[in-house]
Amino acid sequence: MIEIGFSEVSITHQPGLPMAGLLKPPRAEGVQWPLMGRCAVLDDGESRAAIVSLDLLLLLPSTVAELRQAMTAGTDLHPAHVMIACNHTHRAPYTAALMDQEMDFEYIEWLQLRLVDAMKQALAGRQPARLKVGHAQAPGWTFNRRPIYRTELGNQVGTQGPEWVDAFVRREGPTDDEVKILVAEDLHGGVLGGLVSFSCHATVMGGEPVYSADYSGPLTERLAQVHGGVFAFLQGASGNLWAVDKSVDRPLRERGPGYAEAMAQALATNAQEALAGGSYLAGDAQVHVAQRVLRIPQRRPTREQVDLAKWYLENAPPDLDQDAFTRAIYGHAYTFYGNEALVQEWFARETVGMWEWQRRVGTRELIEEVEVQVLSVGDVAFAAFPAEYFTEFGLEVKARSPFAETFVVQLANGWHGYVPTKEAFAHGGYETRLAYQSRLATDAGERMRDTALDLLAGMENK
Repeated sequence: MIEIGFSEVSITHQPGLPMAGLLKPPRAEGVQWPLMGRCAVLDDGESRAAIVSLDLLLLLPSTVAELRQAMTAGTDLHPAHVMIACNHTHRAPYTAALMDQEMDFEYIEWLQLRLVDAMKQALAGRQPARLKVGHAQAPGWTFNRRPIYRTELGNQVGTQGPEWVDAFVRREGPTDDEVKILVAEDLHGGVLGGLVSFSCHATVMGGEPVYSADYSGPLTERLAQVHGGVFAFLQGASGNLWAVDKSVDRPLRERGPGYAEAMAQALATNAQEALAGGSYLAGDAQVHVAQRVLRIPQRRPTREQVDLAKWYLENAPPDLDQDAFTRAIYGHAYTFYGNEALVQEWFARETVGMWEWQRRVGTRELIEEVEVQVLSVGDVAFAAFPAEYFTEFGLEVKARSPFAETFVVQLANGWHGYVPTKEAFAHGGYETRLAYQSRLATDAGERMRDTALDLLAGMENK
């Protein structure tokens, strides 16, 4: 019979650190739903694996490698059998150098010590368990944030733009409204803990000057209050999804603690419905882990783009037509809907920065090693992608997986930026514009999807 152990530790730092995910980031003045690190260890007697959920924006692959080594040192858990996933909250310290900010190595070192303790607790707490899995739909809480508009360049995306304007054509892609939940019960029916998944950018807290797990904080708290045990959140493929409904012209309401609480309560209710209609895994469920590292090149800026970016940073007049400049340097009508000078300046720095990075490598292409990992327990699988993965890919992986239930987990085991669809690259918008946060070749999404499906097919036969 499978054994499972859960643990949780606070990874909330003292107030004062800047928080990642915004230009001109605020410093934390307090806490609203603390940042947590949660571990679930699965052990079938022969094979052992762990899933680690962190309330952080993202981690770099190099940081994940260090954490895996530290967390498994002195145990018989293999580092490659640990999945480390971030919930993508924008109210946590800098764990990578983003938006002109430095990576906070002191926080990373402190985080490592906390997670080593968490892994020890989860390993020591293993006990025989029954696993139950379910899913339910939760419409109305996540939305595709890439509206398409008619422009002189054809149909173009203006990320996060309104849908009530005359030029609006349609949303580029779908949403994923599914809540998935896996719960472990002890042999007396008590809940040890669980894993819950939903696909939506964790930006509900907006620019609040507090550390916060965002909507997944009250979601996991609510599930723990109702069922007992430790509940961890896994972010689904949500590179192009967010919580804001832009179909109606009204003041923004989908921001702040109140909305995060409402969203979490609704999702918790949906998760409980999923459990009510769920099913137990077979008592002899086995644990398997597999991964493959892909070598994917970066896209490169053209010399013309670099020259335009340098000109913008050095000579752009205050009255520059930002729309015309976006078309000139990007070839598309929009980055975000409304081409603000602040964003334009940021992307000009990103263009020069990418050029400097790539030219100093000394090779024709700068290749990134991208790990795709899959983990299964019985007829439930987890497909992990180290990127802000577009929901179209996530939906396809779930639909084509040979497993009865497949959790798609983004921002797992690293971060290589946004990974959009080829349709998205044709339409432009924020997520496809070349920068540190969107840099892989345009076929990266398909390659990652196909790799996960191949690994899942191979795992099914074990």
